[in-house]
Amino acid sequence: MQSPSVTTAKSQSKKQRRDSTLPGTAHIHRTSSLTPPGFLFVFVTLFLALGAINGQNNLLFWLFGFSIAALIVSGIITGTALIAIRLTAHPLDQTELGTNLEPCYTIHNTSRLYPNFALEIIELDAPVPASPNSIPAIALHIRPKTHSKTHSQVTPEARGLLTLSRIRIRSRFPFGLFTKSIDFNIPRQALVLPRSIPVDQSSLDRLTATDESASRSLNRRGSGLDYFALRQYQPGDPLRNIAWKQSARTNTLLVTEYPEPATDQLAIQLVAPGDQVSEDLFEHAISLTYSILKSAPSHTRVALSIPWAATSIAPSTGQAHISRCARTLAFLTRPTSAQQSQPTTLRNDRLITIGYSKSNTATPATLYAEDFATTPSQ
Repeated sequence: MQSPSVTTAKSQSKKQRRDSTLPGTAHIHRTSSLTPPGFLFVFVTLFLALGAINGQNNLLFWLFGFSIAALIVSGIITGTALIAIRLTAHPLDQTELGTNLEPCYTIHNTSRLYPNFALEIIELDAPVPASPNSIPAIALHIRPKTHSKTHSQVTPEARGLLTLSRIRIRSRFPFGLFTKSIDFNIPRQALVLPRSIPVDQSSLDRLTATDESASRSLNRRGSGLDYFALRQYQPGDPLRNIAWKQSARTNTLLVTEYPEPATDQLAIQLVAPGDQVSEDLFEHAISLTYSILKSAPSHTRVALSIPWAATSIAPSTGQAHISRCARTLAFLTRPTSAQQSQPTTLRNDRLITIGYSKSNTATPATLYAEDFATTPSQ
C-alpha cells in the first residue's frame, strides 16, 4: 500500500504535466470581493430575512430564498470559470511618447464546461497620466476549449524603457454583485521613443543652406542624371544607356556614362542644458532632435553629436541608423552640474544645433526648443 506522501507527489506531478501541455501562462493569485451594489444587495437580503421571520409572510420567504440563490450563483459561477483561464501576453512594440501603446493578449479558456463572459484585462503596471487615455481590454464571450484575442491601450508617461509585468483579469458576471479577479506575472518591455513634433521643412532647408548646391555631383562615374562621358558598349550594360545617335555616326555601340551624385550630409548637435533650463524644456529639445532625425530625406547621411554625453554617431543613412539614433535619445539623461560640455569636432557643411532658449548670442543655424514648446502633441 502506497503512503499518502507518494500519492500526493504523483497527483502533483500529474497536474504539472497537464499544466505544461496547456497554452499560455497560469495565474499566480486570485481574489474575490463584493461590489458596492453587492453590499447593498446583501443589506436588502438581510432586511428581507428579518421581515420574513417577523411577519411570517410567504412572499418575503420566496424573495429571501431568491436573493440567497442569486448570491450563491454570482459567487460560484464566475470564480469557477475564471480558474480555467490561461493568458498569453504578446511582445510589445516600440512607440513614441504621446501615442498609445497597444498590448495584445490571447485568452485561453481551458475549461470543458464553463464559458467566460464580460472579462476585463488590466495592466497593473501601466502609468496613470493626468488625463487618462489607458483603456482596458475587453472579452465579451469565450466558449469552453477556445481562445480569444484582444488588446488594450496604455499611454506612456516618459521616454525610455517601459516595463509591464502584472496583468489582472476580472469579471462581475452575471449580476455585478461580486468582482472575481486573477493575476498574472508576464514581464514585457517596450521602448518609448521621444515625442514627435512637427518641423517645418522649409526652415530646415533655410538653416542648412550652403553656397554649394545640395545636389552637386562627384567627378566620377555613377548613376546620376547629368552627362559624364561616352564609352564603348560592354556586355551587361543597360540598353537604356545606349547613345543611339552617336552609335549610328560611328557604327559602334556607345553608351552614356553618368556622374555619381553626391550624398547630402547633415549633422545634428544637442548642446548641454544649463542649470536654468527646466525639465520640460530639456524634453522638448530631445523631441526636436528626434523630429529632425525623422524628417531628414532618405538619401541624406545624418550624424548625431551629443558632446556632453560623450555620444557621437557617425553619418549614415537607412532606417537602422535612424533607429539607433532614436534609441540613443530615448535613453538620454540630463547631465549633472559637474559634467562639462566638451567642444565639438564636427566638420560639416550642414550643421543644425539644438539649443534651449534664445539669447543675445543666438546663431542663425540653431533651433531653440522654446519655439516648439507650445506645439500640440501628436
